[in-house]
Amino acid sequence: MTKKLKKYLLYFLILVYVSGVIGVLVNPSFFLPFTPYTLILTSLVFLINQQLDKTRYLFGFLTITFAGFLLEVIGVKTGFIFGTYNYGNNLGYKVLSVPLVISLNWAVLISSGILIANKISDNAGVAALISAVSVTFIDGLIEPVASDMDLWYFTAGVAGFQNYFAWFAIAFTTSLLLKERLASRNVRIGYVVLGLQVIFFGVLNLYKLLTIS
Repeated sequence: MTKKLKKYLLYFLILVYVSGVIGVLVNPSFFLPFTPYTLILTSLVFLINQQLDKTRYLFGFLTITFAGFLLEVIGVKTGFIFGTYNYGNNLGYKVLSVPLVISLNWAVLISSGILIANKISDNAGVAALISAVSVTFIDGLIEPVASDMDLWYFTAGVAGFQNYFAWFAIAFTTSLLLKERLASRNVRIGYVVLGLQVIFFGVLNLYKLLTIS
């Protein structure tokens, strides 16, 4: 794929997120069902900007995807990992009560976190800490609006400490184990993907705070 086409796809992804956040605010019932397609597009744009001819990288990405799905299945069925919760309908097709796209989002977020963290520090422990903090921060932005978007629901009404601790621990461990496979690739796409999610969910959180007050 040419650099020009990759650039256009990246611009298209940015347009999708900008129009998406406006659409969710204006007409959520129409725009929210497109969420799984947005996550698939995000994953595709992220991956085509990496060196997929390097099997080490693809193996690392798929490892996170598969592990994320298994952890979600265990989490939904037992409540042991993240707390007691269940998924809504706006993340699309489910297997064992878990939307398939959620594991792709796991892989994109953690891979982006690893890319950025290793750009900041060469120390494996420090980089893993930075990656875990950044990924957990984004989860912290998603949680307050997740039920409003019909993504997932915690039985307690809100995500508790267990959820955030699990996210931090999983991201930290993954970053340590897969650093060599996922660290030395296109860091710019990592900044773009995490930045778009921060902006998207940050705007939704701000809007929710303003409307409540």
